[in-house]
Amino acid sequence: MQITIHRATQVGGQITRISTAQASIIVDLGHNLPNRAEDKDAYDNDRAIAEITKDCSAILYTHYHGDHIGLFHHVSDNIPQYIGEVAKQVVCRKYKQLCFLRDPSLQQKYGRALTVASAMHTFHENQTLRFGDIIVTPYFVSHSAYDAYMFLIEAEGKRILHTGDFRGHGYLSKGLLPTIQKYIGQVDVLIIEGTMLARKDETILTERALSQKAAELMKEHKYVFVHCSSTDMERLASFKNATRSMSPRRSLLADGYQRDILAIFSVTAGKKSACFDFGRVDICAKDSPLDIGTENNGFTMFVRASDTFYTLLDQILPQLPTGETPLLIYSMWEGYIDREDTRNDEYVKLQERFTDVVQLHTSGHATIDTLRHVCGLTNPRLAILPIHRDKETDFSSIGIPVQLQEKVVTADCRLNDTIDIKFL
Repeated sequence: MQITIHRATQVGGQITRISTAQASIIVDLGHNLPNRAEDKDAYDNDRAIAEITKDCSAILYTHYHGDHIGLFHHVSDNIPQYIGEVAKQVVCRKYKQLCFLRDPSLQQKYGRALTVASAMHTFHENQTLRFGDIIVTPYFVSHSAYDAYMFLIEAEGKRILHTGDFRGHGYLSKGLLPTIQKYIGQVDVLIIEGTMLARKDETILTERALSQKAAELMKEHKYVFVHCSSTDMERLASFKNATRSMSPRRSLLADGYQRDILAIFSVTAGKKSACFDFGRVDICAKDSPLDIGTENNGFTMFVRASDTFYTLLDQILPQLPTGETPLLIYSMWEGYIDREDTRNDEYVKLQERFTDVVQLHTSGHATIDTLRHVCGLTNPRLAILPIHRDKETDFSSIGIPVQLQEKVVTADCRLNDTIDIKFL
């Protein structure tokens, strides 16, 4: 068996290949996260992906974030690609939206991506998939993308757990450790994310605590605008739940794209828990702007950083009653605002339209304690392969026993930041 992980010591853009004598699978085919120093992804072309995926039996995606799925449209049509059923719906709706861009070249690019995404195969939790002598079983995890999974991969008498991105402080996290303990147990190799290794000082709230803090802010501000990921179901639910708790009841507003995404969540996760049933969501668009005069109870509006939303906000903000200062809640990673190498100018432009801006965020990734628990429960026999982490971080420092520290395998920089190992 051979395991090759490309770009192991960076957050995002990982590509993991697991091969036996009979078959080969790839877990995630991610695009690099935006970085001002490295704007171009060397793998973002058909030729590079053809080389990486050569003789591949299948590609499986842990979730729908671009740094895990972003290169999927380069994959040859004869290689099957797999993703969660709800995740596929979200991906297709996203690329349908991108097809509305005015640039013909982008329309063509995203149209191709939509065609490829629409043809993806889907899987379900605990459903076994077989590719030659490789057996893959997905297990649901909580992340800032809904319908995310870790994979138990079994082949040649060995058991590998690829965690993907996960966390222990979301609404849907309570099953994480019991699932590992009951269904997975000890493994031979643990491939585990380490995003939070470089953010040890970051305050980690549970989603419930974040929702409570949002409700407190809504008591102080009648008109609240929320900038968060349009596909982060648990975060969207936190702000929806805070809004619904207001008395008198407030309206929840979004654009057409966001409302479609919320509808996907409502008819899937919302059928299992009222927490994720978004109920009535009113559309606010530049061609049918909100009648502010009817919103006497206030509102919560989900916003996006786009020219369309800037135009819409320029219409709405001057109409708000005098003395009612609108609040923008920024609920994403602070590095998109205050770090030169990862700053998103569009996010900054959005914030400039508000005098009151509050950051209220919690990570979609596992804390150090959660990483430690997962290592302890899986107790890998052969190796721990940390991925999705900053190069300067030390996974051994999370407080795992010495016998596990000795099994941590890091990338060899001579191999272009790649982990490449064989098990005989």
